[in-house]
Amino acid sequence: MASEGKQLPPTQRSCCKLVLRLLFSHVGLFLLVCLYAAFGSWIFVSIEYDYETYRRKERMIRSIDVNDSIAYLSALFYYLRDKASAEEWNKRVYTELKSLDRFIVGVAKNFSYDSTMDEEEWDREWTFGNGLLYTVTILTTIGYGHVTPHTQLGKIVTILYSLIGIPLTFIFLANIGDVMASGVRYAYSRLCCRWCRGQRRRNEYNREMVAQMGGRLPALSTDDVGNESFMPTSKIQIPILLNLVLISLFILLGAGIFANLEDWDMLSSGYFTFVTLTTIGFGDYYPGSAFQGYKGDITKTLSLMGTCFYMMLGMALVSMCINLMQEQLTSKVRWVAHEVGLIQLPDIEDTDDKPLTNLSEEPH
Repeated sequence: MASEGKQLPPTQRSCCKLVLRLLFSHVGLFLLVCLYAAFGSWIFVSIEYDYETYRRKERMIRSIDVNDSIAYLSALFYYLRDKASAEEWNKRVYTELKSLDRFIVGVAKNFSYDSTMDEEEWDREWTFGNGLLYTVTILTTIGYGHVTPHTQLGKIVTILYSLIGIPLTFIFLANIGDVMASGVRYAYSRLCCRWCRGQRRRNEYNREMVAQMGGRLPALSTDDVGNESFMPTSKIQIPILLNLVLISLFILLGAGIFANLEDWDMLSSGYFTFVTLTTIGFGDYYPGSAFQGYKGDITKTLSLMGTCFYMMLGMALVSMCINLMQEQLTSKVRWVAHEVGLIQLPDIEDTDDKPLTNLSEEPH
């Protein structure tokens, strides 16, 4: 009785199943990853915003201190030039300049000092666009490193956020990669099917012409080659060259987009897209750098959001192409191993179990 009381009513159980089914569907995973990235951006901006404001105020104070120190040393050097000996003047100048150098280096390292005095000229680091790009680089393990948390809480949240987000993103990429692979297989099979059907019609036409001229030919086989409803798309293998062409075209597309948005040359843009899609992420090039200083300009935010979409779609495409190439390479290696006698494939002649690598071959 107690165990029965703990069970959910049938209506609630069906609702829970429906919610889980929707969450782990293609659209559900996409929305879940998007919401997780946007929520992460809001969390990190909320955590780092106040500390960044504090750092900006401290940088302003340190900038004033640096300028005052330079003015003081300038006056001191002019005074010592007239009052001190050459040896004493050289010694004092060396000591004071070394001290000023250490002070400026420390301010630049700890407070990002860049000699700017006007607070309005400083570009805020933690915005929604930068935060979204930061979360996406976490989820995809790219990690440009151009924006990083400075607070202890921000670092802890980054660890916890990545522990949940990275597996979720990989599940999404694998899921969407399977969908894209099915689409590519279907499109490729239809193209091959149309070629086979056209070839078959040409053969039938040739046979009719020969028959009209009095020749005799064996009857044409009545198999299903060229029938679109027959094509087993799940067993079709996409050529490796076609996969490489798809990746290259996507990289070229990204190179053109970023060359226009970021004012980079095509080589640098292509380098950036390759480093991004392979998750290398050196950080020497990163999106949004051309929009530094554009206060309140929505163009930067839209650019960064488009970049995030390109990154996710590109990684799914690369994952899809790698899986498709792996299938064909595995099939070819198994065939070679069978031919040289390394392994035995009892069903090697069973065409129902063999993947279709060339749909354009004529039946014998």
